[in-house]
Order: sequence, then C-alpha cells, then structure tokens
Amino acid sequence: MLLGRRHLLLAGAACGLGRPAAADTAPVPERLNLLFLGDSLAQGLFLSLSPVLRRRPTPRIINGTLHATGVTRTDEHDWTAVTRDLAAAHQPQLAVFWIGANDFRPLVVREERTRHRFGTPGYAEHYARRVTEMVTHATDAGARAVWLGLPNMREAQFAGAVRQLNAIQQAAAEAAGAIWVDTWEATSDAEGRFLPAVPLPATTRVFRAEDGVHFTGWGYLRIGALLFDAAAEHFPDLAPGLGRLTEA
Repeated sequence: MLLGRRHLLLAGAACGLGRPAAADTAPVPERLNLLFLGDSLAQGLFLSLSPVLRRRPTPRIINGTLHATGVTRTDEHDWTAVTRDLAAAHQPQLAVFWIGANDFRPLVVREERTRHRFGTPGYAEHYARRVTEMVTHATDAGARAVWLGLPNMREAQFAGAVRQLNAIQQAAAEAAGAIWVDTWEATSDAEGRFLPAVPLPATTRVFRAEDGVHFTGWGYLRIGALLFDAAAEHFPDLAPGLGRLTEA
C-alpha cells in the first residue's frame, strides 16, 4: 500500500528535513530564537527537541508552554496576553503554536460574562478571534508563525471533535498569516484511523503515548520533523539556522 508524503517522512530511517536548494547557500544567522507556545503537546515537543537544539550554536529555544491550559479559558491562562508578552520579550524569529487538547470544554468570555459550548457558533467565533490575536501578536513582534494542527486521537468521539477544532484553528491561523502544519495525516493510517506506531523497514516503533493523545519522545521528534520541514519550505532564510533534525 502506498503511503502519503508525511507517512514516508515518518517511516524513514532518518528524520531529515527537506529544504529548498536555495537554503543550502543562504547565510547562517548568528542567532535564531524559537518560541514554543501551547499546552502539553507543545510542552512535549519542546522537551523532546531541547536536547537536540541546545547542542547547536544558532537556535535559542524558549519555553512558553504550560500544560493543562487552553484557548477557551482566559480566566485560567490568557494565551493572547501570554503570546503578546513573550513575543515582545524574546523577539523570536519563529513562533510555534500547538494547543487545543483541553479546548473541548465551554469557552468563557469574561468581559461578556458568557459561556459558549463546543460546537456552537459562539464558540467558533470567539475561539477563532483568540487564535487570530495570538498569531497577530507573534507576527507584530517580527516572528514568522507556525501553527501545528491537532493529531488524530485514539477515542473516536475525541477524534471527531479534534477535526472540528482543527478547522477553526486552521482558518483563523492562516488568515492571520501563520503557516498551518497538518499532523492528522501523519498520525492516521491509510483508512484514517488512529496510528499508534510507525511501520519502519524492519520493525514497527511506538509513536503515541499510552493515553492516545500525546506522543513518545521519538514520536515528538517525528512531529518536529514536520515542523522543521514546513518552516524550511516557507521560510528558506531560516533553514540554515534550523539545520537538519536527526532521529535520536
């Protein structure tokens, strides 16, 4: 059975980044600030990439993640304000967003004293507005923005909700100027079902964590490859500073 482009990336023996030819001759920047923003998915990605990127002279990785948070509850953690403040403080060249695993509860609008259930027009409107504000704060600070879509989930009902949320996130993020990186295909089999492990030429390697939501350390590196691949493709001037991501 033939695999798609992202499945081929995940199944490869090395986790290399595809880069345009022009990137090979572009000058390497002295410093490349990467700001990671989001919930436990972004936190896992940051922690898994940190040992790799910290050994390199150019990338400076900044942890703006916080587990058990989401876009829906500004009364608990205001991601719009946090993005604004961190982007202003660190002046990142690349801002990476990955968030939403906790966003299926009601969305609270404090100033209006209203709550909007997931799946309602009010939820979609306010959620999209917050995504737009987050991306805009990053780009206003001079960053290029990449928004990672949510992956497939083991529980079918949860997975269906994720697809709805992905549609809201993608439309708002792209309209605000971010690059959308789909992770659904890379985390699904050929029939669109949850993919717990990645088939390799001689074996199969576990890709997702036991909770059916998060990833193993190796799985996060694979998602990191998608991120770097997209960043290199859309922002070739950043590619030399990012380098190539190799499997641990």
